[in-house]
Amino acid sequence: MAGDGARDSEVPGGPMEPSGEGRGPGPNGPIPPRWTSRATVAFRVLLVALLIGQLYVTGFVQRPDLLHPTTIGTDASNYYAAGLRLNAGHNLYGPLLPGDQAVPGYPKTYPAPLLSPPFMAVIWRPLAVLPDSMAIWLWWLLGLLLVVGLTAAFAVVGRPRHLAVLAVVLAMGLPLTLVTGAIYRYPGFNSPVSIAGLSGNVNTYLAGLLVLAWWAASRGHHRIAGTAAALAAVLKLGPATLLWWFVTQRAWRSTRSFMLAAVGFGLLGLVLAGLSANLDFVHVALGGGIAPTSLSVPGMLKHFLRLRASVAQYGAIVATVVGLALVFALRSRPRASFAVAILASIYSSPVVYAGNFALLIAVAAPWLIQSHSTPPSIDPATTEPAAAALSAAPDGGSSGGA
Repeated sequence: MAGDGARDSEVPGGPMEPSGEGRGPGPNGPIPPRWTSRATVAFRVLLVALLIGQLYVTGFVQRPDLLHPTTIGTDASNYYAAGLRLNAGHNLYGPLLPGDQAVPGYPKTYPAPLLSPPFMAVIWRPLAVLPDSMAIWLWWLLGLLLVVGLTAAFAVVGRPRHLAVLAVVLAMGLPLTLVTGAIYRYPGFNSPVSIAGLSGNVNTYLAGLLVLAWWAASRGHHRIAGTAAALAAVLKLGPATLLWWFVTQRAWRSTRSFMLAAVGFGLLGLVLAGLSANLDFVHVALGGGIAPTSLSVPGMLKHFLRLRASVAQYGAIVATVVGLALVFALRSRPRASFAVAILASIYSSPVVYAGNFALLIAVAAPWLIQSHSTPPSIDPATTEPAAAALSAAPDGGSSGGA
């Protein structure tokens, strides 16, 4: 991936920006000719076509079941069932009581009928008041539009030298398939973006929140950045790695906003889900007997290095520690450290599926969203080298407003 600071400025008119007139208006002045060259336009069209093709392959060839999100056992259906249990005052993490909606795989495969934090069920409480088909289809459609919209927008407005990052995200199906030892059957197979978008999984919303966190941080909207990252963390623990990213960037206002928002969301979850549900989740997360998947670090250690399960089970912890160390090591390059923080959030769990890698859309965001101010929400008075280098670059006349 490209570097950061003065070596990879995204600020129009910065060190990497050539002089010369553009061919049309842009958000910060004329668009450089290379942005609108035929080759670049063709590449943009190719990326959008690839996205559309992957959606078709996933929905009509590989996983047609994903086009029926109301079927019992889908991710959205399980979220809806969790909201129903909370509204009825039943056990969120089991055992299921008479009248509870069945959760396929529980208890033989999964240690609990819900593997997400309690706050996931909390946000589904109002949705669970609606008829199941209405609530589930609404969640499914909004998530699909979000992840597809972000990917398409990045393909349309991203800078040419950074479109390759998005291409890598869209091509992740091939390496992910090879890691699992399966056969790559056809183009578009195992596409993380289309699988996440069509599955109704929370990963689509997490990707949007992580993109929002970078966008807000790069423009100095500290409260929005910290709150968006905190909301992602209470919905799925992995994105808590962004708190460390804020700390290493000395983004103290974003750090405070993250912590305050996380406490607020946590108290809300405690009140609306109950103490018992929160304690049950801690038990599931720390020792609930969750089997690692083939795409997780423990799974790869077992498959490639033939390590015993008793040793490989610590792979996710090691991956998290290494990832956080790299975030610190790359602290002078905010975009690169942000990317590592997102990767650490993915591999911090022993349960990783192809759809989890839809979060890599957020990894692409630092390179594809123009930065109008010193990222990531670093105080102007800081002596951080990256801050000094980026603050020296002109902002193209933008006020940096939302």
